[in-house]
Amino acid sequence: MLDPSALRAAFPELNSLEFLAESGQKYVFRAQKDGRSVVLKIVRADQDQERIDREIHAVAKLSCNYVPVILESGQRPVGDKTWTFLVEEFVEGESYRAVLQRQPVQPLGDVLRLATALLSACCDFEVQQMVHRDIKPENLLIGPNGKIWIIDFGIVRLLQLTSATLTQQRFGLFTPGYGAPEQVRNLKPKIDARADLFSVGIVLYEALHGSNPYLSGKGNVLEIVQDLCNRDLPRLTIPGDIGGKLSEFVASLCARFPSRRPPNAREALQWFREIVGGLGTM
Repeated sequence: MLDPSALRAAFPELNSLEFLAESGQKYVFRAQKDGRSVVLKIVRADQDQERIDREIHAVAKLSCNYVPVILESGQRPVGDKTWTFLVEEFVEGESYRAVLQRQPVQPLGDVLRLATALLSACCDFEVQQMVHRDIKPENLLIGPNGKIWIIDFGIVRLLQLTSATLTQQRFGLFTPGYGAPEQVRNLKPKIDARADLFSVGIVLYEALHGSNPYLSGKGNVLEIVQDLCNRDLPRLTIPGDIGGKLSEFVASLCARFPSRRPPNAREALQWFREIVGGLGTM
């Protein structure tokens, strides 16, 4: 843990520093700056600096209503070490995982609003030629007013840059049960916006079904990976889904093969809006 006094000395412009969380990648603090709440993230010294730089670069240039804004980033000495840091706007919210734990099957209207936000964000990512690669309930925050935020770009893929993952690696970076099959198999030429659409589909499926079938009953990661790469999920039966069009859409997002998903995020959002118009539920 970082020394609080050294941290305050390194960031004199931040007031009321309060420890929030610690992960394998970062220490996270809440603070006040110029009368507004911000989040200070200190990156652990043992992290891959190239990936950290890519995350900061990706979010800093991104204009997306569903992603917290990076206000400042760089390196500063804290005590006897120099640390990479970033300061973000603070967003109030509850993890979507906590929402699902409290109510595994979500109301249809709430799921449709979530889908609109996630698909719209994917359109913004696509414009910037980036793939989040880690859309899952743990990386979604739901604000008190229902606002949806996407966080943690730690394994973002910037398509205009050479991949930071070695081509000869058998597996890419992914979260079991949410990462697309081509991402799991490290098939770099096939990883694009459709990988994020797959993850969005799994989140929607879980919210409508009450669980993620790729995770249920599995004993280890290998079982999850084998199931995800070799089995399409069964079609959902969704109350109020006229003609099964929403079920068809979710199934398309969750398709094992990228060629069976919508070709890009923009067309996926357009298709979804047509479905919602027919449902008359928002």
